[in-house]
Amino acid sequence: MKLPSLQYLAESTKNSFLRFPLTILSALFAVSIAIFLVEFEDEITNMFPYINSMLVLALGVPSFFCASVYLSDEKYSTGLKIGVYGGIVLLLFFIFLYLPDSQQTLNTSIPYIRYGIYNAIAHLLVAFIPFISKRQVNGFWNYNKGLFIRLILSLIYSFCLYVGLALAFFALEELFGVDIKGERYFQMFILIIGLFNTWFFVAGIPKDLEKLEEITTYPKGLRIFTQYVLLPLIILYLIILYGYGAKILIEGDWPKGIVSYLISGVSVFGIFAMLLIYPYRVEKDKGWIGKFSTWYYYLLLPLIVLLFIAVGMRIADYGITINRYVLVVLGIWLTLVSLYFSLGKSNIKIIPVLLAIFLGLSSFGPWGMFSVSEKSQINRLENILSENGILKEGEIQNEVIWIKDSMPELNSLNEETNEKLLPDSVHNEVYSIINYLDKYHGLEGVRTWFSQDLDSIATIRKDSFNYSSESNLYMQSMGLKHQFIYNNKDENQYYFNSKESPVLFLKNFDYLVQNKRLNFQGKWNSKTRKTGPRNWRDSSTFRIKKQKFTMKMDSVNLLLVLSNQGEDLHFDFGKLLEYSMKRYKKDDYSRNINKNEMTLTDSNELYKIEVLISNFRLEGDLDSNYVTNINYDVFIKDK
Repeated sequence: MKLPSLQYLAESTKNSFLRFPLTILSALFAVSIAIFLVEFEDEITNMFPYINSMLVLALGVPSFFCASVYLSDEKYSTGLKIGVYGGIVLLLFFIFLYLPDSQQTLNTSIPYIRYGIYNAIAHLLVAFIPFISKRQVNGFWNYNKGLFIRLILSLIYSFCLYVGLALAFFALEELFGVDIKGERYFQMFILIIGLFNTWFFVAGIPKDLEKLEEITTYPKGLRIFTQYVLLPLIILYLIILYGYGAKILIEGDWPKGIVSYLISGVSVFGIFAMLLIYPYRVEKDKGWIGKFSTWYYYLLLPLIVLLFIAVGMRIADYGITINRYVLVVLGIWLTLVSLYFSLGKSNIKIIPVLLAIFLGLSSFGPWGMFSVSEKSQINRLENILSENGILKEGEIQNEVIWIKDSMPELNSLNEETNEKLLPDSVHNEVYSIINYLDKYHGLEGVRTWFSQDLDSIATIRKDSFNYSSESNLYMQSMGLKHQFIYNNKDENQYYFNSKESPVLFLKNFDYLVQNKRLNFQGKWNSKTRKTGPRNWRDSSTFRIKKQKFTMKMDSVNLLLVLSNQGEDLHFDFGKLLEYSMKRYKKDDYSRNINKNEMTLTDSNELYKIEVLISNFRLEGDLDSNYVTNINYDVFIKDK
């Protein structure tokens, strides 16, 4: 096999840029901002302009690609092309304005949630826009087959390139002592997956889409994979879901919420498989594949009914969220697609077209998923607080007023004054709603309930403590504890909490990292202080001065181990745990412990560090139990 020459590669690179200049430039600028954010994350006070710009430029990649493929035909005038590209630029600008900023929330993950929806729409447009005015179903299938194969190939090349360069970096560090910051690995990954992957992908897109209609060969490997792997899996999932439906009818038990996700996932997965085998199933000698392809959509209809029942019950009980809204949209789309193909229709272009329309219409406006879900949860919260006397005439009663002179520390004289007004189950519902709003929408919609400017307080605390969760501040200002209340003595669950407010202050320390969490399981014997088998779920990381710190648990000795640049600091959690359980009675299922007793200390040549355990939970009995999670805050002082 003759390898391509460097001249050929350079020519191919140049031609792909000339064909998709705006696509590649969008990828380049998005990657540049992402690399900049990784480098200067700790020094930027307002991340939103950078994040929103990066996401909008990332949306420009599929948007401009779609336009370039559609306008590649010479029959389109230069004026029309300029108009289309200008329209895309204008649309991206409006999306930039629509994305949340620091005035709405301090949660920088919210723009990514909205970007996910817009990105799905843009990629659906890529799938069908070049064939929207053409009656070439076979060409449409071959076009998308080519996109799919090219995407897989580009990801494989990108993965191999990244692994190779990462190993080269590692070799330079280990063999020559070259100091390469950990951020460089992530920045290299961004560059490869964002720019190289995009450039490589567009370089393999065919220019003459008309010829795709003439291709009648079907990749044998793809057919075998679909026929002997995908379709049997779909049949298995259908059997499981129908079995669950039969269980509901026999036992009279209402469907669980998770079934709606399973049904939507299996349905979309099955439709994707149907698309892969489309040319094969329309052949005369199509066998069982063709019959199953016809009956598949009939089999989906009862499951779609079950989906609507399950998600409807969740909405009735807990209101509308973005996830439930999307499930309803997917249910409507699945219904129309299933009815369409059940009636003998065969134009597969209808699948991405309908989904793009539904997602597009539901992505903006007062009827959209973001507005509807936010209003639904705010209304639920308003009703709960009003029914329990905490909210009257749009104002929080017994609001906790924070002393401004103590900012950024939070000090008040009347904390948690409303806690006794709520039963535990209602308190937990308020806790869930507040956290949901903070995670997906921000808390701008409830600010008017408070007499003080919580937005400015949250901003001061974020600037001082690198603290971005507003849900803690808002719930405490309502006079409520920002924690989930457990009350299940039958399962022998024990909860240890720091007696003081979780709001902390720096004192004599230089840095504060809040609300970190370790989730794990490890059997521990209070007499031997040894652990049995355990399953790690995760570690916990944070960054100070661009340096990465990682917290893990030494399961043998129950030591919290904080690693930084090859050095470890140890915090004796086992000693704290033993002391706590000896001091408190066995029937105390929730224990409040003095903050000093919950503080663990260690130091090295660079830092003095205190770890404050804000709370931890045990399951089992007091002699042999599972530590299920630890929540902690870290104070760091430079030496």
